[in-house]
Amino acid sequence: MKRKRNILDLFRTRGCLVLFLLVILVIGTIITGTIMYQMSIQKKTFSKNFHLEINSISVDDNMCAYSQMAHFPNGSVDFRGFNNYTGYPNGCYVVPNIIHIIKFNEFEFTFIQMICIASILTNHNPRLLILHTNMEFKGKYWEAIQRLPGFDKVRVQYLAKPRSIFGLSLNGKYGIWHSSDVARLRLIHTYGGIYLDNDVYVVQSLDRYRRFEFALEWNYHMNLGNQILIGHRDARVIPLWLDTYKEYNASLWYYNGGVLPTKAVLEHKPELIHRVRDKFGTDTQMIFYLYLNNDTSWQWQEYDVIHLFIRYQGFEFNESSVFRYPHTVIKDMILRFLPDYMFPTSEELRRINNR
Repeated sequence: MKRKRNILDLFRTRGCLVLFLLVILVIGTIITGTIMYQMSIQKKTFSKNFHLEINSISVDDNMCAYSQMAHFPNGSVDFRGFNNYTGYPNGCYVVPNIIHIIKFNEFEFTFIQMICIASILTNHNPRLLILHTNMEFKGKYWEAIQRLPGFDKVRVQYLAKPRSIFGLSLNGKYGIWHSSDVARLRLIHTYGGIYLDNDVYVVQSLDRYRRFEFALEWNYHMNLGNQILIGHRDARVIPLWLDTYKEYNASLWYYNGGVLPTKAVLEHKPELIHRVRDKFGTDTQMIFYLYLNNDTSWQWQEYDVIHLFIRYQGFEFNESSVFRYPHTVIKDMILRFLPDYMFPTSEELRRINNR
């Protein structure tokens, strides 16, 4: 009898455990399904409004009218014979006034990224600034960004991180950056506009480059810089550039981002772009002028934009530490866009300087 009782107790215990696990599984499935449904509804609703906003930009802002440009039967713009040296002859804009920024796998903004967004909103004044991401933003600098003048022009749009291209995996050593390289080309190919890296500081309006089919910095004896790209969605260089990823090299940082498209495309067809020289600050010499040179007379205001190369220097900038930084150009640039609501008080400044 005792043995039978033990067996019955064992079955009861296992049965309760199985029942408990089944209940947990059902509850988890319901919760997951509810969340995914809500996310899909939100994403669909946002995407619909997003595309309406994008399409509305083409009818104003001095954009070239449809009738002013040649088109293929499928409706895409025919840029054959377009002069990328002079731009569109009557001065209207070919590229929509949209800024694209990509943030993959990062839910927080850095202090420098906040400063750069402030410079974009003030010095370029886009119709839209779109933050493409696969994350939900949070943190104190995201909160600070939402208080910036012009934030009403900012949109957050979901974008899945590309995992492969032409069947080749983008999940290698440099995968997060190579995925961004691919995504920026696809975004311009889809919407047109201006792509900027997260640490690009806008000095002056980029409107002058919106008259061209595609513009990027390509200095003498250097590869192109893909940190700043300005182009029409039908620009001829984009599919040619994307095709170079058939020779994707996951082991090299900038091979497909700059080296190969320079050699395989631009050196053979330079007419496909408006070639910018020494105006976008993509040369690595910027590191010296920004961070190491104590001569603040360097005329950084003559650039249109400057890539800050923030990941190549070890100092961690924030609203306090910037006041301890040596008096260099980068310090002056940052302080121009430090929001009043983040500026230290006199007492806090005294404590910072006494450290």
